[in-house]
Amino acid sequence: MAITHQFSIRTRLSYQLGEEGWLLLNLAAIETPAQKILSESLRNNHGIAFRKHAVPKNTTRSHGIAAPAGLLDISYEAEVERTMSGPSLADDCPESPLIDLPHEVVRFLYPSRYCESDKLVRMAAKKFGNLPPGHERVAGICNWIYLNIDYRPGITDAHTSAVECLTLRAGVCRDFAHLGVTFCRAMGIPARYCSGYSYRLPLPDFHAFFEVWLGDRWWYYDATRLAPQHGFILVGSGHDAADTSVATMSSSVQLDSMEITVAKLSPEPVEFASGPVAF
Repeated sequence: MAITHQFSIRTRLSYQLGEEGWLLLNLAAIETPAQKILSESLRNNHGIAFRKHAVPKNTTRSHGIAAPAGLLDISYEAEVERTMSGPSLADDCPESPLIDLPHEVVRFLYPSRYCESDKLVRMAAKKFGNLPPGHERVAGICNWIYLNIDYRPGITDAHTSAVECLTLRAGVCRDFAHLGVTFCRAMGIPARYCSGYSYRLPLPDFHAFFEVWLGDRWWYYDATRLAPQHGFILVGSGHDAADTSVATMSSSVQLDSMEITVAKLSPEPVEFASGPVAF
């Protein structure tokens, strides 16, 4: 049975510009079959119009702005409706043979900058090769990451890759998602990195998780277990964090502060998922 939740998002980003500069932002929620934007606004303290950029297949919506030196305040507000539904059986989410994958999905089998899946093929086969294919294998990967990688803010940075996270045995949601993507690709399962907002995240911030292609669609997973998956709001997806960076900016731009609030508007409780969930 499908369950519908409604959420409000309020984001404020403050930047200091030493001179005239520019930013390309990925902070707006996207529309999907299970995610509907009821209302939204994106503003800045200068009243400058944003330049909109849409990635094909609507996997990310970017907004660019050129601003003068000084303070730049950016606010994003939205109300989003999420419809939750999943397969009734794990058999509904099988792994697909390579020859049956859609052309646009095949590229998510390949290694990328932060997800060096070619370096973890042997380890992935030893750890996860005996698990039942499909949802149970991906769930097993998430369980292994949760049990073997410590969630420790500050030990990694924006340049840390999945292999480096594995060596450190610690990281944050970005690293957990990269490692999940890397292990899945190493097992021949297409996977992509996702960024978004999350209801009930312990420390309000953007959240990272990952999607895998099982059956005939993308299903999302989160190895951190920090917040219920039914409270995730998708902003963008790509090969890794390089494709979904919250802000890409010129050298004169420095982040001053960030505030994020995600509130539930609907009465139904938001739960952790017991199986695959799709956007």
